[in-house]
Amino acid sequence: MKKLLVNLIYPLAVILLILLIWYIACWWIGVDLILPTPSQAFLNLGELIKNSDFWVSLGWTYLRCIEGFLIAFIIALFCSVLAYAYKEIEKFLNPFMAIIRAVPTMAILLILIIMISPSQTPIVIAGIVICPTLYQAFLSGFHQIDKKLIEMANVYHVSKKNQILKLYIPSMKPVILENTATAFSLNIKLVIAAEALAQTRNSIGKLMQFAKVNIEVEKLFALTIVAIILSMLSEAILHLLKKVICHD
Repeated sequence: MKKLLVNLIYPLAVILLILLIWYIACWWIGVDLILPTPSQAFLNLGELIKNSDFWVSLGWTYLRCIEGFLIAFIIALFCSVLAYAYKEIEKFLNPFMAIIRAVPTMAILLILIIMISPSQTPIVIAGIVICPTLYQAFLSGFHQIDKKLIEMANVYHVSKKNQILKLYIPSMKPVILENTATAFSLNIKLVIAAEALAQTRNSIGKLMQFAKVNIEVEKLFALTIVAIILSMLSEAILHLLKKVICHD
């Protein structure tokens, strides 16, 4: 019970501190058109929640987040397995992934907007940007598996199937789930940014872009709060999933 209270008090204290700084900044600037108060933003959020179009946009945005992340996850896991199994493939993939990481996200995004449809751009950009990060994390996880355990399994002629089930999967579960939680949070930000620039129909990003164009600053802040909540909830759920799976 005490641990639960401590875990609740610290996040609550941080939220109150942010709200206090926000109110002080509003008082200092004194122009609602530039920086609305938290109460104005949350009132606008209440209005958004009543709008069915908002929920449609939120649903489509989250679906794009899941699609983009799944593409990146599958490719990254497949490539990391190949790279771990075959050094030649690792030597080829490492510089390839490094180049993708080095290319500015904005450059990739602008190219994709020209090449593909606005509905697909957020999904593809998320996959491209997240994939190298997941690949490196997964490959590092594979390399951290105890070599002595692998040698022992080979000496005692443990089948590859049992090695995968009893050694590799248990060792990789925490690595995969931890990086999944972190990467998915980043993935949400990427998708929303791509939606805003690509003017993707039925999306939180497009709602943000319209709010900016129409100088609806309260609505822009309300949508930002939505994005933060979406990201934090997703990360919390994935961390909870990690605790459940890794302590079964």
